[in-house]
Amino acid sequence: MIRYFFKVAILVVAVLAVSCSQSKKENNDLTLNKEQVVREVMKYPIPTPDKITKALNDAKATYIFSLCNPVEKVDKYITDKDKALNLGVYGANMSYSSTYGMKQETLNYLKVCKKLIDELQISTEFNASFAERVEQNVDNKDSLTRIISDSYLDTYAFLQNNGKDYLSILVMTGSWVEGLYTTIEIAKSTPKNEVFLRVVANQKQTLDKVLELLEQNKESKNVEETLRMLLPIKKAYEPVVGENITKEQFEKIALTVLYVRQAIVM
Repeated sequence: MIRYFFKVAILVVAVLAVSCSQSKKENNDLTLNKEQVVREVMKYPIPTPDKITKALNDAKATYIFSLCNPVEKVDKYITDKDKALNLGVYGANMSYSSTYGMKQETLNYLKVCKKLIDELQISTEFNASFAERVEQNVDNKDSLTRIISDSYLDTYAFLQNNGKDYLSILVMTGSWVEGLYTTIEIAKSTPKNEVFLRVVANQKQTLDKVLELLEQNKESKNVEETLRMLLPIKKAYEPVVGENITKEQFEKIALTVLYVRQAIVM
């Protein structure tokens, strides 16, 4: 309840601040609408999956079909915890396939993401037209990336604003684990993998942020269980300093992430 009122207070202050500052500008200035203010206040706290997949694509990594979680598994996810974690996983898979221009795979992951969004009752105006927007822009990689990224931001804001903070953290955790898993598997299959190793090493900071968010919400049993699940990854990352990562450190992280990812996707 305290957290709720704190968020409301921040939002009110933000709206007032925007209103005051905008009133001083010339008439042709753009006015910040309510949705933009909410999004600014409720910032998605870690890089969205498209940032990682874009880095992989820019580094000329090939698309590996077998990496993603099979869509046929979606009906196995019964609890809200499993649905939220795997919404994150499938969202990362959709970002991966869309970044590489894999149209059919993107639409397949869209379908299961939409199913989980509906089952978790994430009923926002954006998500109501999400599937249609993706289908209409499946040939436009830039627009598609923006739509998928906006869906993450919108879903996160909705869950935060509707007393479901723990679900937003679980979705985020699932997407982060899947993004790291994808990067690791690509690094393992690439001869000159220095770029991918740097991406893996840099995820240590993001992991710290994810763990911090999980710690703040561990009054939820689902979050507390997820926090314990990720602690072995933190331990595996402890020897890593900056962007430097040894073969032994990488292999330990890779094995630990594989176990955690398997526990999520089942």
